[in-house]
Amino acid sequence: MLSLLVQGKDLDSTIQELLKHLLAGGPESHAKIKQLVRAVTHRPLDDALSAETARRIAEIRVSPEGKEGIASFLEKRKASWCSPES
Repeated sequence: MLSLLVQGKDLDSTIQELLKHLLAGGPESHAKIKQLVRAVTHRPLDDALSAETARRIAEIRVSPEGKEGIASFLEKRKASWCSPES
C-alpha cells in the first residue's frame, strides 16, 4: 500500500523521519499492533470487530509500556525505551 510519495532528492530524509517515528514507539505495542492488523484483516466491519479492536487497544494502554508511553507524552519527555536518536 502506498502511503507517501516523495521526490527522489527527499527520499533519504523522508526514510529517516519515518524510522525515527517508528523507533519512538514501544516495542511491545508494535508487536501487539501487528497482531491486531493480522487478526482483523479481511474481516467484515461490524460490532464484533469494533469491540475486539477496542479491547486490544485498551490492553495495550494499561500495560506497563502503555502507561509509560502515556506518562512520557504528558510529561513531555522521551519514553524509557527511546534511544537518543528517536
